[in-house]
Amino acid sequence: MSNNEVKRQHYVPRTYLKHFSHERSGEYFIKAVQKEICQPDKMLELNVTNVCLQKDLYTLPGNTAEERMLLERFYSDNFETHYNQIYKILINPDKKVLTDSERELIISTVVTMLYRTTKWINLHNELTDRALESIFLLCQQTGKDFYIFENEKISIKGKTLEQLKKENKSESRPAQVLTQLKVALRLIKLRTERDGIFVSKLVDGKSEFITSDNPVIFSNSKKGHVAPFDPENTLKLPLDSQHLLMLMPYAEEDTKHNIVRRNSSGIMCFTEKLTSNYQQFCNSERFILGSENALLGYLATKEVSEKPLSAEEASGINSHESYLKKLKDLGLI
Repeated sequence: MSNNEVKRQHYVPRTYLKHFSHERSGEYFIKAVQKEICQPDKMLELNVTNVCLQKDLYTLPGNTAEERMLLERFYSDNFETHYNQIYKILINPDKKVLTDSERELIISTVVTMLYRTTKWINLHNELTDRALESIFLLCQQTGKDFYIFENEKISIKGKTLEQLKKENKSESRPAQVLTQLKVALRLIKLRTERDGIFVSKLVDGKSEFITSDNPVIFSNSKKGHVAPFDPENTLKLPLDSQHLLMLMPYAEEDTKHNIVRRNSSGIMCFTEKLTSNYQQFCNSERFILGSENALLGYLATKEVSEKPLSAEEASGINSHESYLKKLKDLGLI
């Protein structure tokens, strides 16, 4: 292996995670809570160099280090290197208008962050694993030591089911990560034509956003089933504990270069924090991340705030005042 090859490859950029961390002796540390545990006393402190990474995730087949590192370097050179630049633009309240290149860089960074995480690969692998389990069982029942897939004969002779799954994951990974990038590049082109940039800031000192190991949220209020590849989705990304970026489809042509900004205070601040943090938890794979205060704040209200309302309770919330009263009754404000 060449010394120029990176083995530990981050699928959530460290340049992003640093804005949720604290610095100590020149290194950056972030608090983390495991999704399956969610207990304050189990909170971890991790160096951002050891968060959201996988060995050889983006390494491609090739005879040279340059060939093998092509995708890893593409993400680093085109997006991670520029992240601090777009971060400063987005949180600067005096920055009102974006150039074409600034706007495209913001949109492309968010879209690639949506598609480059391991969540999509893991979902695909789970589906493939279930198919292999059925195929392996059928081969055992029929006494065959092979199966046919896309006109190719694939031998399972002398292999266990776990070996088959492991081989499939290894062989499929290069095609998977390249497909992720291809999908992202197509979506970037569509969203660059139509997206507006919106930044919300929490101005109440006690409210903080968290993030996760899968930080870009996609949603669509106009459609029942939300497809992740739909250019009409709204994309949301917490930028730090106070700022939230949203890419909104169908901006007007003459205003799409503007950054629309909002300072959220009072009940709006609380609601926005609550909604975003809940979405981060649901979207995460293994960890929710952020400052200690932000994570403790989320965990303190998690059970009460995420408990479904009864039909009778829901029908009683029919005004802004009744909404506030319900939050007070629950002890959330």
